[in-house]
Amino acid sequence: MKTTAKVRVGVVGAGGGAGSGMVRTVLSSEETTLVAVAEVAEEKRKRLLAELTVPVYQDYRELLAREDIDLVVNSTPNFVHAEVAIAALNSGKYVFSEKPMGMNPAEISAILQAERESGRVCQINFEMRYSLMSRRIREIIEAGEIGEVMNIHFVHNCGGVGFVKKPGDWRGDPAMVGGYFIEEGCHRLDLFRYYMGLDPESVLAVPAPNLRGPDGWHRGYREPACTLCFFPGGKLAQLTTIQHLGVHPVETPGMEPELGHEYGIKVVGSEGGIRADFWRSFIQIVYFAGREGNTRLKRTESYQGLALNSLHHDSRGFFMDFVKRIRKAHPPFMTAADSARTMAVVFACESSLLSGQPVPVDYTFIPG
Repeated sequence: MKTTAKVRVGVVGAGGGAGSGMVRTVLSSEETTLVAVAEVAEEKRKRLLAELTVPVYQDYRELLAREDIDLVVNSTPNFVHAEVAIAALNSGKYVFSEKPMGMNPAEISAILQAERESGRVCQINFEMRYSLMSRRIREIIEAGEIGEVMNIHFVHNCGGVGFVKKPGDWRGDPAMVGGYFIEEGCHRLDLFRYYMGLDPESVLAVPAPNLRGPDGWHRGYREPACTLCFFPGGKLAQLTTIQHLGVHPVETPGMEPELGHEYGIKVVGSEGGIRADFWRSFIQIVYFAGREGNTRLKRTESYQGLALNSLHHDSRGFFMDFVKRIRKAHPPFMTAADSARTMAVVFACESSLLSGQPVPVDYTFIPG
C-alpha cells in the first residue's frame, strides 16, 4: 500500500484497555480513519455504540468482511490473538496485533504462513522494543560506546492493584493468559535479543517461592524468581522478577501506580556499560578506564518530563509508526519472523519454569 490517503482502520476487541486506547489513537490521528469496531462483551459493546458513530459488531468476522478496511488492530485476549490475526491476513488486511503473537509454535507458524500468502504485513506490538529509551540504548550499543555486549541484567518489580485476580477476568485463567513469559516476560526477553543482536541457545527459569498458594497468584500464573538466557560465546542475559513490590516504588508523577511495574536494566559490554531506569527516566553510560578497569561515568542522559509510556510502553507511537510505513510501503520496524524468534525464547522459558531444568530454544517452527 502506497498512498497519501488515510489508512482505514478496524479495531477488534475495542472495549478493552488496549483496544479503547487504540480507538482513541485512530480517532485523533490525521493519518487514519476509524471505519468499524468489534467487541464480543455486551456491556462494552453498548458503551461503544453510545460513544462512536461507526458500526459496532459483535462478531469480528463481520468487520473483516468489509472491503473498506486496510488495517486491523487486534486487541483481543491472548488466547484468540492468532485466530483473529490469521483471519484478518486472509481477508487481505494489514494487522497490528497485541502481544503475545500466539500461544504455541503451531499458532505462530500459521500466522507466518498467512502473512506470506496474503502479501500483507503483521506487526506484533512489542512496544517496549520500540519505545524511546529502549531504542536509545540500542543506539548507544550500535555506536560502539560500550564495546561488545556481554551481559544484561533486567530487574522487573511487579505486583500491585492492577495484577490481582478479578472475577470474570480472562487473565486469571492460565489456559487463557498463557503464563508469565507469554503475558509479561516476553517484553524483557525481546529486549535481550534486541541488545545482544543474537538469539539465545538455551534458557533456565527458576520459579519464585509460592507466596500466595496455587490459586492466589495475580493473573493466574506462577512467576519466576530468576531467568537465565545463554547466548553464543558465553554471553548471558538475566531477568530477575520481584513479586508484589512494585506498587509505589517512587513518588513520580504519572508513574501508573495502579499497574505496579518498576523496570531497571544494566547492559555490560567489553569496554563499558549502560545503566537505565525506565521509571526514573535516565540512562547512564560508563566506561572501563585504565589497566585496573575502573568504572567511570561518561555521561547521564535524563528523559524526565516526557510521558512515561513513551519511554517504555509506547504502543501509540508504535502503531503510528506502522501506519506511516504502510502508507509509504516501507518494511515494518519489527518483522513477524523476528517476533516469532522472541516467542521461541518465551516458550522455552515457560517449559523451563515447569520442569526446573535448562531448556534449549527451538527455532525450527520459524521458516528461514
